[in-house]
Amino acid sequence: MTQPSHSATWTNWSGALTCTPSRVIMAEDETAIADAITHASHDGATPIRVPGTGHSFTPIVITDGSLINIDRHEGIIDADTATGRVRVKAGTKIADLGAPLLEAGLALANQGDINKQSIAGAVSTGTHGTGVTLGSVSSQVVGLKLVTAGGEVIEANFDENRDVFDAGRVSIGALGVLSELTLQCVPAYTLSEMTGRMKAEAMFEQLDTLVRDNRHFEFFWFPFADDVLIKTLNITDEPARPARSAGSDFEDRVMTFCCELSRVFPFLRGPLQRFLTRNSGAEMLGAREFTGKAKIRHAYQAFPSERNVRFNEMEYAVPIEHGPDCVREIADHMRKNGGNFLFPLEYRTIKGDDMWLSPFYGRDSVTISLHQYARQPYRRLFDGAEAIFRAYGGRPHWGKLHTLTARELAPLYPRWDDFQAVRKRLDPEGIFLTPYLARLFGEDAY
Repeated sequence: MTQPSHSATWTNWSGALTCTPSRVIMAEDETAIADAITHASHDGATPIRVPGTGHSFTPIVITDGSLINIDRHEGIIDADTATGRVRVKAGTKIADLGAPLLEAGLALANQGDINKQSIAGAVSTGTHGTGVTLGSVSSQVVGLKLVTAGGEVIEANFDENRDVFDAGRVSIGALGVLSELTLQCVPAYTLSEMTGRMKAEAMFEQLDTLVRDNRHFEFFWFPFADDVLIKTLNITDEPARPARSAGSDFEDRVMTFCCELSRVFPFLRGPLQRFLTRNSGAEMLGAREFTGKAKIRHAYQAFPSERNVRFNEMEYAVPIEHGPDCVREIADHMRKNGGNFLFPLEYRTIKGDDMWLSPFYGRDSVTISLHQYARQPYRRLFDGAEAIFRAYGGRPHWGKLHTLTARELAPLYPRWDDFQAVRKRLDPEGIFLTPYLARLFGEDAY
């Protein structure tokens, strides 16, 4: 049943984006989604968007038309333990998938380090974790159901409506509203997490080994520090241990205090970054020699990290062979021309895929992320970094800040025109295109 519509102000997680749509509709099932689309279109209450949990930093949700909230359209519909295929309602939060999947003996093959997003939002923007042999969350989708501009429900998979499937797994919500996803899961597994510090140059010398020899590898680099922070996750036969308090509240308070101190006294950014690095992990002796103790947890417990200090973010995917040179150049820019910042760079690896608008289409990639404290301006930091990303053939994360429009984006995606053709066929009147998305796709006529 569709809940009564009303107007309300919507704000994204970082607080940087706000809109007041003419109506907000709570749609609790697929029929309600279709009704909401039909009525909004008939009444001219467009563009129509689905807000998810607001963890995107680009204005892909911003509309003065309609927001269709599908938070109550959640839960696992069916889990086939024999095939590993799981049907999930599109409003389900990633955080709510782990325990019921484990009960069924299954798990996601990979996920990001934030689990607050809806599964539809994560899929639509190409959200990912890390691991050179593993793809994004979207790559785990083997079937989808989409409610189109005309209120029609389309099923798409490898064998049925293949063009909609290839376009719809990363679509930024431009084809319609996802109502259901079928995920290819794997047998449940346990992960051993190790963290540590290495000298930056020593880490770069061993980077290929670190990436190759770990199922999941990433590093964090405060550019004014000489060390980098390393994190690895690997499958283990050891039983999961009860999670102990990570002291995240204390760590959040320390990080917030440092951000505020740096905001008021910019000259402290270097000393504070070195302080945060020194106090963030045991020293590593080499690529396989951690001095700390492993955390052993179920996969869905090991992947996410608490991110409670608000920030804005830019992330680009570059070809994996260019990752080390690109991140060094970005770090140099941050030190010399990045202004006042405190958050570290984040470096991850992702397997290439075949989804038309995926940042990883046709190439194994490295993603490099920059974060800026939400109470600090980010333009100077991000603009200089974006020029470097573009020089390396980078593709932006659809949910994270960038300035590219159709003119710059089209050459980066070999199937750009194919995506556009599917989009125009499914949404000929552009009811899902906000002014921002119209610029993104080069549709100034809408």
